[in-house]
Amino acid sequence: MMRTLAAVAAVMLASLLAGGCGHRPAGTRHARAEPCPASALVLRPGPPIAEMTGEHSVMYALVNHGPVTCTVRGYPQVMLYDASGGVLPFRYAHGGGPFVTTAKPVTIVLAHGSAAHVLVAKFRCDLGIAANVTSIRLTLPAAHGATFAWRVAVGGEGGSAGLSYCRGGPQAAEQLVAVSPVEAATQATSSIR
Repeated sequence: MMRTLAAVAAVMLASLLAGGCGHRPAGTRHARAEPCPASALVLRPGPPIAEMTGEHSVMYALVNHGPVTCTVRGYPQVMLYDASGGVLPFRYAHGGGPFVTTAKPVTIVLAHGSAAHVLVAKFRCDLGIAANVTSIRLTLPAAHGATFAWRVAVGGEGGSAGLSYCRGGPQAAEQLVAVSPVEAATQATSSIR
């Protein structure tokens, strides 16, 4: 009888310990989570978006490839590039506009392998396209004063995915790119619920 009780107690203790160390979905609380080190994060294209009329946008996933649960928070800095590698002179806004959430940043908890999401959106080019966006650089503060920075291609072959620098000059409304804060769920990045 004592052996059976000891075995049951051992199984229960092992279950409790494993439950405390298991993977958690992005956005749940974890008392000991520290900011993610830059080396733990990887930027990947996110899921496709059902765009509103006139919206051109791209979703990105910030994946924790580190060994431990960690946190991210805030608005990433974004730079968009053309095919020659030149930075396109867009204007950027933290959230807002017709497509991107106006919610303030919150701390997002990322278990190993889980992802936070960022939406980059702008209005279509009504006067025509001056240059297509072919890559994006996303920068976000990381642990210990370091900075996470990653550059990936935008769209398929030839770039774009609808993100284009428009004719009409730098002050044209179509040159404003809205960037969401880092969010746990893709739906939280959008102004559409």
